[in-house]
Amino acid sequence: MITTKEKLVLASSSPRRVELLKNGNIDFEVIEHSIDEKLFIEKNPQKLVSILSYNKALSVSKLDRFIDRYVIGVDTIVVYKNNILGKPINEEEALFNIKRLSGDKHLVISGIAVVNSKLNIKDIKTAMSVVYFNKLNDKFLEYYIDNNLWKGYAGGYAIQGIFSLVIKKVVGSYTNIVGLPMEILYKMLEKLDLIK
Repeated sequence: MITTKEKLVLASSSPRRVELLKNGNIDFEVIEHSIDEKLFIEKNPQKLVSILSYNKALSVSKLDRFIDRYVIGVDTIVVYKNNILGKPINEEEALFNIKRLSGDKHLVISGIAVVNSKLNIKDIKTAMSVVYFNKLNDKFLEYYIDNNLWKGYAGGYAIQGIFSLVIKKVVGSYTNIVGLPMEILYKMLEKLDLIK
């Protein structure tokens, strides 16, 4: 069993990230970050997720009650042909994005930061996975839109849901695609001597 020496703080209320940490037997509490992601402009996807994950963690780590705690910040984006696909704002954008990904490959890139303000610790890593979709038929697309399966997800889909039916191949970390690259987090916590 993997447990941590002290309770970590996750600067996210994402159910997927919470579930991944619980499944990893990592002791943590959830505090939502306070940054507005739209204020951060950066065209390089890896730089963007690094900046966002760090600032998410920092926004919590700077609070008095968490200043001596280890805070985890994460950001995940979908990149298709050098275009960053965020969370769709409506059905039209969701359908447009998913049709673009149909029968093609795209990247899922995450930034992960572990910050401790009191100890001046700032460790930032990135993960990249390649996802190949089968060609999506109209029936699948209609079901996807009608059931709002696009809401709240980068690129407009969740690999652990209905899209598990149409994944042709994945190269790289699966947990990265879900939203938190656990293999990388484990190494980061190990390096900081936080694993029991």
